[in-house]
Amino acid sequence: MEVEIKIPLKEYFLTYSDAVFYFTETLGSPSEDLYQKDTYFQSPIHNFWQTDEAFRLRETQVSSGSEKIEMTYKGAKIGQSMKIREETTVLISNAKDLKTILHKLGFTSHIVVEKQRINWVRDNFTLSLDQVKDLGIFLELEATIPKEEIDERITDIFQKKVQEILPSWNGNEDRKSYLELLITKEEIDEG
Repeated sequence: MEVEIKIPLKEYFLTYSDAVFYFTETLGSPSEDLYQKDTYFQSPIHNFWQTDEAFRLRETQVSSGSEKIEMTYKGAKIGQSMKIREETTVLISNAKDLKTILHKLGFTSHIVVEKQRINWVRDNFTLSLDQVKDLGIFLELEATIPKEEIDERITDIFQKKVQEILPSWNGNEDRKSYLELLITKEEIDEG
C-alpha cells in the first residue's frame, strides 16, 4: 500500500529555491532531481473520480537525461487520515503509442499535473519536494507498507518524521491528491 502525507509549504517558504536550500541543508544531497508530467485518464465505462480511484500515465525526465514512463492504477483512499491507497504500476516503453491505444479504447485525457520534484530517500521513506504547476510548493513523505502492517500508529510515525524534517510544522496536511487539488482549483476559478 502507498502511504503518504502531503504538506503544503506556502506558510514556510516564499520560493521553491528557498525550500530546496532548506531541505538540502537539512537532508544533504538529494537522491534525484526530476520533472514529471502526469496525465490522468477517465474510462468510458468506469468513473474514477466518483470512485476515488485514478489511472495515470507518468512521464519522468531525470536531470541526468534519462527518462522513465509508468502507467499506474491508484485505488480509493482508505481511512480518514493521511493518504493510504493501493497502487499498482507497470513500466511502459512508449507513452505516445499507449496514449493512442487508450484514446482508441474510449479513454479520455482528464487532466495533466506537471511538477518539478526533488527526492531524498531516508529510513525507508521517500521525501519529495514538489513545485506543482498552478498549485505551489509541497512536501510529500511516502512509503510503501504491506497492508497487514498498517494500523493506527502509522499516522504518528509519519507525523514524527515530518516534525524531524520541518520542526516548525503546524500539523496541517492535505489528504487530496494533486489531481483533486487542481480540479478543485479549476472549479473555484470557473465558479
